[in-house]
Amino acid sequence: MYLRQAVALLMDDSWGNSISMVSIDRLRWNWRGTMPDDRNVERALRLRSELHQLLAQNPNHFGNLKDTKFAAQLEIVHDTIFEEVSCVGFNPDTDVLEATIQVKRANGYGGDLCSPGSTEWVRFYLSYDDGATWEDVGLGSFKAHDVPDSVDCHKDRTKPLIYTVAFPLNDQKRRRCTSPVLPLVRAILSWQLQPPAGQPNWNPIWGNALDRHIQLRPTRRIFHDFIEDFDIDLKKIPDWWETVLPLPIPEPDPAPFSIAAAAKVARADKVPAHRFATPMLAAAQKVGFQDQSFLLAQSDELSSLKIDLTEIVGAFNNDKGDTAYEQINCLGLDYNRDLLVSTLQIKQSSGFSGPPCSAGSVEYVAFWVDYDNTCDWTYLDTAKVVVHDYAKLPADGLNYWVGVPAQTAKHATSCKEPKVGRIRAVLSWGTPPSSTDPFDLPRWGNAVETHIEIPSRRRPPTDTPEIRALGRIPVESIDTTTTGLTTSGAVFVEFGSPADSLGRPCPFGGVVTVHAYANDAFAAAGRQYRAMWRPAGSSSSGSPVTGDFVTGFWPVVTRTPDPVTGYTPYLPTALNPFGQLAAWQTRGVVVDGLYEIRLEMVDAALNPIGVTDWHTLRVDNTKPDADITFTSGTACNKANPGDVVQGTFTATDPYFGSYSLVTLPASLSPPNPTHTPVSTTSPVSSGTWQLVTDGNWPMCGYVVQLHVYDRSIVDSVPWSKNYGYDDVGFCLGL
Repeated sequence: MYLRQAVALLMDDSWGNSISMVSIDRLRWNWRGTMPDDRNVERALRLRSELHQLLAQNPNHFGNLKDTKFAAQLEIVHDTIFEEVSCVGFNPDTDVLEATIQVKRANGYGGDLCSPGSTEWVRFYLSYDDGATWEDVGLGSFKAHDVPDSVDCHKDRTKPLIYTVAFPLNDQKRRRCTSPVLPLVRAILSWQLQPPAGQPNWNPIWGNALDRHIQLRPTRRIFHDFIEDFDIDLKKIPDWWETVLPLPIPEPDPAPFSIAAAAKVARADKVPAHRFATPMLAAAQKVGFQDQSFLLAQSDELSSLKIDLTEIVGAFNNDKGDTAYEQINCLGLDYNRDLLVSTLQIKQSSGFSGPPCSAGSVEYVAFWVDYDNTCDWTYLDTAKVVVHDYAKLPADGLNYWVGVPAQTAKHATSCKEPKVGRIRAVLSWGTPPSSTDPFDLPRWGNAVETHIEIPSRRRPPTDTPEIRALGRIPVESIDTTTTGLTTSGAVFVEFGSPADSLGRPCPFGGVVTVHAYANDAFAAAGRQYRAMWRPAGSSSSGSPVTGDFVTGFWPVVTRTPDPVTGYTPYLPTALNPFGQLAAWQTRGVVVDGLYEIRLEMVDAALNPIGVTDWHTLRVDNTKPDADITFTSGTACNKANPGDVVQGTFTATDPYFGSYSLVTLPASLSPPNPTHTPVSTTSPVSSGTWQLVTDGNWPMCGYVVQLHVYDRSIVDSVPWSKNYGYDDVGFCLGL
């Protein structure tokens, strides 16, 4: 019976194309032996609407928690009938992770587009030892709403709707290209409940977890590496070289395609000729190609390599859409960043023109859209990522994402009129896919079509400037008139990451970015803008922000405002899709306190056009107070195995975030101290800590570290805070 129901469910495309048998097994288990028929769906809808009330009465009502005194009332864990994470990828050029989420049903998401809806949370983890240990990367999210079921002009159902969530990867363990780093990423999707930090095995109620391998961008070689590689005596290096040793070595342009070089690399791994010769074969058959002398030369070169031109041309043209080496698995809309995102999988260890230290080869993805349901496709752009051969490829391959600006704003409608668009991505290895024919399938690659919600965002202003976000926090989530702090529920505009996990108000520090709604007409008309700042309450006209900045994580365009006036020309949205217009450096420039910032717009002749209101921000660049002492043992901080080692600590800040106590050396795996008070999210003016040692503790020197963080949004990124540190050491049995 279950098999028939599973097959029927798989044949019903309203559930999407990527529900696996694993999902079927989970649904069967979650719903105690029954599939999600209408009665069970209605029950699930009721439970979702009562989620917070039920958890307030019993935190383990749904049975997703382990090692708790609360007994489960239901068993609903990893349920994917409403939403599911189906892909995870990484873009080495931008150092950003992306997870793809299917929203499968018409309701159950907290209301229509005019309501607050509900939140789909995704927490990312990274493992460098294939899942033995995990590092918490961060938390992203997007808003989901009830969107009615419909069919498009092709008579295809528009569910599931596909979204993606991004989070930038900070503090990577990158190495040189000779030692590639291929870590495992875990994405945990959870509806309405934030996956807790530092718990990679946490079970969501509605949602799921997905693990995928990625490839980190190698570090660039520096001149010091060159000295080491050739075993040059540093004493023989002139003193003036010390200034250039840390600098990166300029990378040469990629060498032009060579069939001889490609054959040398490919034959060692038994890659067929019609694969490694793809760039040459595609160019030779390109419409309009008429250079017969070039064809003769290529034929001669192939003959010298003992390759039959007729045979490989036949093999090349014998098939299209071959996914033996690479494949698009997911396609969706990054709602926060207005990007179309395609996730592709590298499936073979070879066939990509060389190892990581070589030029490798290129995977191209062309994006097409039908936002207005006309059954006519519009070409947007083509994105690319460089890939390589790897001696040891993980079983799930390597997973990348590429994206292009979605440009949905001009197609947006009112929240009272939900709008669904159809998108298409075409993958091609070695040669760019067609930009004129969406159905021209390449030899190597595939095409995927999905449906997305066209966000009901407001259209960009047409006449005057308008600030969208400060420090990457939307201005509507900042009290810009009084306190200058974030309000409850504030999230980063590009990632959906909470400004503070507990919803507490946050100040700003470091570099405060200014994002604004922009219009391509501004750039076309030669308009310019500048950001101005002043102390709060001042009557001055303000000082211009003149520091260099880049427009975002992707694409990266460096901007240099006029050093005197601060004016900067507007860029087209294709070059600045996230609308970053300025970066105000507060550290070392202003003292902590309240400040105001605004935008001013001028025409090409620098005639004033308009200004925004002054927006109040509280600046805090002061690190928290951190102090730890040792109060037991001898005056020289000595203790004996079996002693209870004790001390005191202080962790305070006007905008306190959290603290932690850690015992080193990590190589000995000592326990971390217990402490009073127990809470780590409240300031401590007079706390105590202790470590209970025993005879199993190695006689050694130990260090207890105190790490203290405030809530300040430093440098406009989710992971950076003002940081205080102190430590104390003791000797055990020495």
